[in-house]
Amino acid sequence: MRWILLLCLLTACSQTYQVDTDPYNLPAVGTRVVLKKPVTIEPGTTRLFLQQGEPMVLSEFDRYKPNCNFEISDLSAVAQVIEPDGFLVIKVERLMVEVVRRRDVVTGLLPVGMDGQGTPMVTRGIHLWFDSDRKADVMRLTCRGAFGDMWEARPPSIEEIRAALGEYAELVVAI
Repeated sequence: MRWILLLCLLTACSQTYQVDTDPYNLPAVGTRVVLKKPVTIEPGTTRLFLQQGEPMVLSEFDRYKPNCNFEISDLSAVAQVIEPDGFLVIKVERLMVEVVRRRDVVTGLLPVGMDGQGTPMVTRGIHLWFDSDRKADVMRLTCRGAFGDMWEARPPSIEEIRAALGEYAELVVAI
């Protein structure tokens, strides 16, 4: 019996090769984003949002569903078109945006939020920074998960990013 216990303890500490199948891992540097259809950035903005495979402006998209946006570096008074192209991801960066802070709710004698500040509502996501010689003005693709309480909000999964992009773009994850 002692040998079995010893064997279990020793193997628990050993390193084993595991394929990571967590769908919430970030796409790696070296990932490619292939824009398959032209997209238009409206005048006076620098972003075009995609959600459930459809392009939309900021005021149209549902913050409670995953979404992505292409972002360009130059603001213009005229519409700008991003033509189909491939973009190499050179940097991956997490993001968290606090959208609203709620006051503590008092139930009985104890406040629910013990920090005195309330529980913030946040959106978590990622920036995929691009390198493209032909399209230097296209800076990045930003993808966000569903808006929610800090404890439940998470960045979008790779499959959710693909669903947000739809037929407009393909995410080719580097291995």
